[in-house]
Formats: sequence, C-alpha cells, structure tokens
Amino acid sequence: MKLRSLFGGIAGALLLTAALIPRANATLLIYFNFEDVAPNAVGSKIFDPQSDETVPAGGDNPGGGIQHSTLALNYGPGGPATQADFSTTSDASIMGANRSAGDVDVPPATPGSALLLTTSKNHNNSTLQFAVNATFFANMSFSYAVNTNGNGFTTQTWRYSIDAGATFTQFAQFTGLTGLETLSSNVPTAANGQPGLVIQIVFSGGQSNGQDQQTIIDNIQLNGTVIPEPATVAGGLLGVLGLCWHQRRRLIGFVRLRRG
Repeated sequence: MKLRSLFGGIAGALLLTAALIPRANATLLIYFNFEDVAPNAVGSKIFDPQSDETVPAGGDNPGGGIQHSTLALNYGPGGPATQADFSTTSDASIMGANRSAGDVDVPPATPGSALLLTTSKNHNNSTLQFAVNATFFANMSFSYAVNTNGNGFTTQTWRYSIDAGATFTQFAQFTGLTGLETLSSNVPTAANGQPGLVIQIVFSGGQSNGQDQQTIIDNIQLNGTVIPEPATVAGGLLGVLGLCWHQRRRLIGFVRLRRG
C-alpha cells in the first residue's frame, strides 16, 4: 500500500510539471472582422476599428481573440483617413475567407462587412496598424483575407515594432496582388514576449483615383502561443518541489523498513 501511494505521489508530481510546460497549440490572440458595426449599405463610410474579442466579460463572439486592440488607419500621405477614402462593404467572398473557428458573426446572423480602401493612387504608403501586449505571447503568426481589384494596392508590406511604434522592421512583403487571397506569415521571434509590440501593414502600388471596390480586407488575425505568467510557473514549480521532497522522505523511510 505504501509503495502504491508512493508511486501515485510521484505520478502526480510529474503530471503537475507537465501541466506547467507551455503547449504549442495556437491561440487566437487578436481578431478584427469589422462586423460589430453594421453598414447601412455598400459605401456607408462606417469603419469599425475595434477588435472582436471573447474576453473580457461582455465579449460577444466566441470565435474572437483573447486581447482587445484598436486599428489605426493612417491613409497618407495626407494624414488620417477621411470618410471619402474608405468605407465598408458586404462582399461575401472576402468575409468568408480567413474567418476564425467558432466565429458567430456570420451573415445572415449579423450584417457582415469588410474594410474597403479606395482612391489608392493618392494614398500609397498608407498604413494600418494595431498594438499588442505580447508579454505572454510567443510563436506568433499574422494573416488576413484580401481582395485586390482593378488598380488597388498591389503590394502590401508587413512590419513590426517592439518599441511601441517608434521604429519598424519589415518581416514580410506581398507583391502582384490580384483577386481574392489569404496572406499569412510568421512574426519574427524577436517579437516574442514584447509588451510594446505593434503590427503594421503598409499599402503601395495603387493606381486608382476612383471609389470602386479596389482593396478589401477582412478577418485580420494574430495567432500565437500563450506563455504562463512567471508567478504561475514559479508557484507551480515550488509545489512540485515540495511534493517531490515529501515523497523523498517517504521513500527513505520505506527503504529503511525494507532493510530492517
């Protein structure tokens, strides 16, 4: 009975240790699907910059991310975007691409929408970015769906900053964009664990002065591995060490009894 109890204690310690090891399963960290504000019609000029998260309490989309963030659209070189430069669209093809698993904001349950960028010729080198507190995030990947039509932005460059946007480093570039595509790339490991992380998209290659549907973006996702907080890991390891020490004393006593 003592031997069985001893083995049970050791097995419990091993299971507790395994529970503290970060898993490689990807978690949806931040998600933008542009459907929290319903468009009145195509070209309604409504831009919803808020992420669609499951938490904190009050999050309305089980398929959303775990952290809140806000998109900043700088539709340059003339400065921040005006309502004449962007709008929402109800393009079903783009809304269905790169959608997160479990996303409940699916038409007709909600009036779907996506971000539509127009007059691209006047707004090359515009940026779309959002901040991330990646203190406990690692192994991140970035993706979204894009539909490029006519003379929209044919090149999109991805950059990241670890100093809250003071300086940026390029980590991916997509050229010759045309039609419906899903763009995806891993974020460099230098971004792991960075509280001042910013992800930025730079648009270029636009040649249109019109207001037609040129560049449409939807379902922006940042995925990654969640790293346990140091206090949680330390507390768990102390518990494991204490349990192992306790079982060590029992093992010594058991061996002495056997020898006797």
